[in-house]
Amino acid sequence: MTRATVGSSHSLVIRLLIAQVVPLALFAIVVLAVGAWTAQRVVADNADRLLAGALQTIRETVSVEDGRISVDVAPWALALLDGPERDAVFYSVRDGDRLITGYGELPSLPQAQADKPVFADLSVRGVSVRMAQQTLNIPGRAVPIRVSIAQSLDSRRASLRELYRSMLLLPALLVVLAALLVWPALQWGLNSMKRLIDDLTRRPALAADFAPTDIDLAPREFWPVLNAFNQLLARLEASTSGVQRFAADASHQLRTPLSIMSANLALLAASPRPWSLREQRLIDDSRDAVGRMTRLIEQLLSTARADGAHIDSSADLSRAVRRACQTARARHEFPHGALRLRLPAQPVVVIGAEDLIAEQILNLIDNAFHHGAPPVIVHVKATGAVCVWDHGQGVDEATLPHLTDRFFRAASTQASGSGLGLAIVHTLAEAQTAQFELGNRGLERTGLVGKIAFQLG
Repeated sequence: MTRATVGSSHSLVIRLLIAQVVPLALFAIVVLAVGAWTAQRVVADNADRLLAGALQTIRETVSVEDGRISVDVAPWALALLDGPERDAVFYSVRDGDRLITGYGELPSLPQAQADKPVFADLSVRGVSVRMAQQTLNIPGRAVPIRVSIAQSLDSRRASLRELYRSMLLLPALLVVLAALLVWPALQWGLNSMKRLIDDLTRRPALAADFAPTDIDLAPREFWPVLNAFNQLLARLEASTSGVQRFAADASHQLRTPLSIMSANLALLAASPRPWSLREQRLIDDSRDAVGRMTRLIEQLLSTARADGAHIDSSADLSRAVRRACQTARARHEFPHGALRLRLPAQPVVVIGAEDLIAEQILNLIDNAFHHGAPPVIVHVKATGAVCVWDHGQGVDEATLPHLTDRFFRAASTQASGSGLGLAIVHTLAEAQTAQFELGNRGLERTGLVGKIAFQLG
């Protein structure tokens, strides 16, 4: 597994969005929690003060006449506890354990005092209530009067719900608004990256363009990455230059002995000495091997040149095709009519290099004669396209997509070859912004057609 596939892909914008929104959301949750606790305390304290006020009102109505305790609880005395929820209200006044008035379900709290009320949460008649209780000391009586009042929790809960809704609305709106605003803000902040992307995409895909990227096109935070990228380009340029120099030196060193071998074999073949049939076959086989080796070296050099090529100049398509046909006739000594050329009346100027176009057409012609059958037709069209086809058997449809693969040779072919010719044509076509297509001439596969469509210059 490569390093690039170890980590899953991610979006920088989404990560920044999460980094902005998640802390804000957590802060909103903390604020809500603190607000909820504060709201509970405020509602509880206010409700307890109202409960204590109602308790004090009832205590003030307690009086002693002729040794008897009387209580006058008027309806207005409980008005402090009146609310929209219509809470259930219970009260009681006890002399020791004896109930003077009110509800007997309200218990006595042992911690009740005379100076301030005490509170307790309990259940009365199946209703959860909050009870306040306070004692009243009357001179001459050994047992204090115990006054209690309780209220159901409906109003408290309603007040809390209203406060919760009010508190939740604002943080939620802030988080949503932040998410909506952060997204375009991040997009705006990363707009400068688009200039860098445009600069990189404008570079030709196949050209050996190792020019350093302008770091000023990107935000300062990306400068270390671009500096590292530029250093990588510099090392890659040095490595590529070394490979190209080695290829040029190797080609020169290989061509020289091959030329000597070819010349010596030609001298031997032209010698007046009578050669035996076996000796003549050995000389012919050696000359053929030297020719194939020379052609292989030329194709390997063409492949290396095609990999780093990017052509945006103009060329005369008809002249380049004529050069290719002349080279092919000189190389193969075709019989009359085996190679036919069709040219338009007017010159056709296309985007490309004349020597590279000639190399492409020569490879198509060689492929047609080696793997097809004559006559081979080379047709130049005024639209900037060149078609080369033969009259052989064609190629199986399943094999067609692989013909441009390097060193690929169809299993059905019996001719010798390196498997580089069509790959060179394809690579050079891309370097010259041209389109290369291969196909059979008809349904019965009567010959292979190679078409290169150049852009008019």
